[in-house]
Amino acid sequence: MGDGDLFRPVSRKDRLVDRLVVEIQEFIIKGHLEPGMMLPPERELAETLGVSRTVVREAVHILVAKGLLSSQQGVGTIVREVTRDQVVEPLGWLLRSRGATFDHLHQVRSVIEVEIAGLAATSATSEDIANLSRNVEEMAGYRADAVRFAACDASFHQILASSVHNPLMPVLLDSFRDLMADIRLEINRQEGVFDTVLVDHNQIVDAIRQRDPTAARAAMQTHLDHARAFQNDYLKRGSGSGTVQPLIAP
Repeated sequence: MGDGDLFRPVSRKDRLVDRLVVEIQEFIIKGHLEPGMMLPPERELAETLGVSRTVVREAVHILVAKGLLSSQQGVGTIVREVTRDQVVEPLGWLLRSRGATFDHLHQVRSVIEVEIAGLAATSATSEDIANLSRNVEEMAGYRADAVRFAACDASFHQILASSVHNPLMPVLLDSFRDLMADIRLEINRQEGVFDTVLVDHNQIVDAIRQRDPTAARAAMQTHLDHARAFQNDYLKRGSGSGTVQPLIAP
């Protein structure tokens, strides 16, 4: 394919579409357009903005594709609620397409989650610590229920990330959530996982309760090392096929 096939002149309409997309995005992000609100009809919106209906239509199509708007035949165009999944799912697809492995995941978790634990030791509120403690208590009752144990396990890490009170932390953690989910149950069914995870989580909570960032980071690193060891055991038993495996977080 030559350059002439790839590039084309940028028209005034293209620039207007891009500017309109950015403007509507800003309205949504800043709360001027709230979830559930209906956009004015295409003709009215075009007249108000001083652009053609074609420009409005193309901008709406782009925003629908981004998940910010929902267009329903016979109803109109509605502002959608911006959810974490709109960010997380594309990140998960990207990681899968890049051939992420268990080693990659362990390395990333050691960077992100160890620091989350350390930050939580200084920023977690009394309510955050109480939520972490309740989670561990709940998990203790699921020895015979791998599904609930896995769900409680995942919740622990999300509560911990939220305890940092940085809105980016839970999103970063969620970015590899789907990679871990596929075989979470299989790993958590292994002998010794339940007791190990329970002890690890208790030690993390204790360090946070004592406001000791160094101990919290060390406890999380120990927990991640245990997780990696269980993953290795799982793969050695022949669960892997030589292809890139889904990833997990006990």
